[in-house]
Order: sequence, then structure tokens, then C-alpha cells
Amino acid sequence: MGKRENIEKLNQKPYSKLLRRFRYFLFLALVAILIRTFIFQIYVVSGNSMAPTLRNGDIVFVSKLGFPVFGEFFPFDFIYGNPSLNRLDIVIFEDQNSETSIKRLVGEPSEYYEINYGKVMIESNVLQEEYLPDGSLTSEPSNSMFYQFPNSPFLEMQKAGRIPDNYYLLLGDNREYSTDSRSFGLVPLEKMRGKVFYTFQ
Repeated sequence: MGKRENIEKLNQKPYSKLLRRFRYFLFLALVAILIRTFIFQIYVVSGNSMAPTLRNGDIVFVSKLGFPVFGEFFPFDFIYGNPSLNRLDIVIFEDQNSETSIKRLVGEPSEYYEINYGKVMIESNVLQEEYLPDGSLTSEPSNSMFYQFPNSPFLEMQKAGRIPDNYYLLLGDNREYSTDSRSFGLVPLEKMRGKVFYTFQ
């Protein structure tokens, strides 16, 4: 009787060890998902709309702290915090095609913007944009993409206007070849996904 019990206990050990390993890997997977969803993510830049600051293939490290979340676990834009956003931050957002894009934040909520003589003006002051290539000019909005998405939460951009609460004006550094707020409109906070804090080129 004693020998049989010992044999049964020995047979149970491999299963117990396997269960512990499964729990361990499950825990690690959950931690990784939480980090990727709410804290930090790495992206590879596609395209040259942010050149010369960022080019195709560059790697960016993005902080997602406080930013709205959308994913498999949240079938809607889940806003859980108040992200830290400042003018000239490079940000990640989700466009009307549900694709991830990267642009520079040049206009914040409640600010009055204008595009005059190829320059961006905020509250009647010319925005100093040393990161732009020499000779760059900012063309007026065309809203070429905006009208393709009549139910989009994005807002039409004018040549001049005041940015509503929870909306942002985003432009690419490669101003003449960038599809940005001039084409798809002002971007709502709910579509923002994070901001770049480190780049690897």
C-alpha cells in the first residue's frame, strides 16, 4: 500500500511541475500584454513623412502612459488617463483607416492656428520649426482624405481656426510630402496612442 502511494506521488510530480511552468509563462504573457497596452511599445517607422527627423526603417520607442487604448480587449477607444502632451512632441495615432501613423504635434486644444505664406502660426506667432528641411513651405489644408470618411471623429481643418477641446493639429516634418492634418483633419484625443521618447536610427 505504501509503495503504491509513493508511485502515485511520483507520477503527480511531472504534472505539478508542468502546471507551475504554465502559470509562470501565463503570468509573463499577461505582464507583457499589460506593458505593451498601457506603458511602452516599439514601432518601426514606415515612410518618410517625418524626414529628416525620422526616416523609413527607423525604430522609435513610444510611451503609452495615459493614452487611450484600443485593441483586442477593448473593442472601443478606452480613455483611462490624461496623457502628457506638449507642442512639438512626435506622436503616434490611429488614422481613419485604423492604421498607425506618426506625426509632430504643432497645435494644442483651444489654440488659434493659421497657415500664412507657407508658415504655421500659433496665436498669431510664427511657429519656429528648426527641424524642417531648408526651404520647406507648409501648404494650406486640402482635406482630401477628410471627406472620404463622413462618420470620422476627425475634424475638418481650415486655413485658420481655433482647435476644439481634445483635438490636436498634427503635421509631418517632410511638409511637402506628408499626409497629415491638412488632409485628414484635426485628430481627436481618443485616436492618440502614445508619444516618442527615444529613436534608434
